[in-house]
Amino acid sequence: MMTTPLRGLVHGSSIELEAPLPHLEGKRVLVLLEPDELPLAAEEQRRAWQEWAERAVQGPIGDEGEPEFP
Repeated sequence: MMTTPLRGLVHGSSIELEAPLPHLEGKRVLVLLEPDELPLAAEEQRRAWQEWAERAVQGPIGDEGEPEFP
């Protein structure tokens, strides 16, 4: 069995590939999908954490009268 990894964009139930596959034109294929996302760079992660910290609820977290567990 031959596998050909390609990238593309999903649009509803269609997938737009970055390159044509003429040797598979009109043939049944099995498509396995996984997100193609790059991990955030260190600076992007730092900025995301900073934005979250600035928008998050500030102050102590109260237990609202919940019993304490030992």
